[in-house]
Amino acid sequence: MTILRCKKQEEAFILKSDIYLIKSIIKKQIMYQNLKKALVVLGFTATLFMTSCSSDKNDSEASGTENYVIMSGESTNPFSGYITSFGNTLPSGQFSNIKTSSKQILGSLGMRTIGKYFYKMANFQYEAGVQKFSVTATGEIKDEGFIACGKAVLGSAQYTVVNETTGFYFDGDRGTLKIQKFNPSTMQRTGEIDLSATLANNAVEYISVGQNCLMVKEGKLFANIHYGKSASKGFLDAVDDKIRFAVIDIATGTLDKVTTFTTGSPQQVCWFTDNSMWDLGDDGALYFCTLGKVAGGASKILRFKAGATDIDTTWKLEMDDYKLNGCFVNVIAKGEKIYTRIPTESLKSDFSNLYGDIWSPTIIDINTKAATTISGIPVCEFKGNEEAMVEVDGKIHFLISNTSLGTNGVYKVEGTTGTQLFNLTQGGRIVGFGKSK
Repeated sequence: MTILRCKKQEEAFILKSDIYLIKSIIKKQIMYQNLKKALVVLGFTATLFMTSCSSDKNDSEASGTENYVIMSGESTNPFSGYITSFGNTLPSGQFSNIKTSSKQILGSLGMRTIGKYFYKMANFQYEAGVQKFSVTATGEIKDEGFIACGKAVLGSAQYTVVNETTGFYFDGDRGTLKIQKFNPSTMQRTGEIDLSATLANNAVEYISVGQNCLMVKEGKLFANIHYGKSASKGFLDAVDDKIRFAVIDIATGTLDKVTTFTTGSPQQVCWFTDNSMWDLGDDGALYFCTLGKVAGGASKILRFKAGATDIDTTWKLEMDDYKLNGCFVNVIAKGEKIYTRIPTESLKSDFSNLYGDIWSPTIIDINTKAATTISGIPVCEFKGNEEAMVEVDGKIHFLISNTSLGTNGVYKVEGTTGTQLFNLTQGGRIVGFGKSK
């Protein structure tokens, strides 16, 4: 089975759940340490149990047909929301995301579509772990299995699915220098790749592998190696200007190499949420985001070219070339274009504008690096937790929420123009859209 793309596979640094994860606290406490504590508490604390809007039919099989699925959620903890299937008919117009068949959940903060299944980094009760679900023949959401993870380290439950029987995830409680293996069909842990002996470094307070990013290309697993501080455990605490990846042969589970790339400033690769912040492009290259200095510039999009296991030194996108002190947090690579969001104003050091409607859907030419604002799609709130751009039916779609405009839906891109497909009137902010196939 071919490798699945996690975008198609698979919020900021104080990301809002896009920053809504901590929006209520940001308004009251701007200090960085308070924000950090807020995200840790809100992001992975188990909360109240909420049941389905209708009973699950656990004896039902996944329908095997195509299903459009929408996830929506409230903007405050515990982020209660709904997952709803609309069958094989593309939703359109104004409608509610609450149906009798909807699944009501906690921690409605995004999802990834992989084949005919959907995955998220918490179960329906908002407990950290790898959750898989599908749509039954009657249109209900079915729990297909859950692998619980610890909650002591942000990023636990970071995952990637390679094929029907092979997947990988990070669980800090099992060891920050170990990559866990699982079978996506059975949703059972099947072992681990222990890199402790190879990656341990007594000179560094905190090291993790795969905490932020687990990418797949050409039979290799690319797992980021993070050097940070013990107090922060990988939270925006990069201690040098090096990006490191463990390159692992998937077939044998052995480490091929550690590749290092110098960026010139401390960089965190990707993030801890269902927004993977990487994409396997149709040119065969892996594209991924770095957060830079967080409202201080230097954010980038970098890549591993097809056939390569070292980061391409001849190509990069610098956010500061488009908006000084902005940040890349979304990426899809398709047709020699990068689809992303660029803020219309520089991010402030106190993050007071991060959650504003300043994020503009943009296309960047991979070769010329020229940026074009997509017409027809309004600026929107910060969306960093969820997969806020998805490829569905061969087209790129943007998830857009703008309260002042009353916009809360999905736009399809044709060329450099976007057209709204639908707008949600109930159920919370749109945080997920996908199609099982």
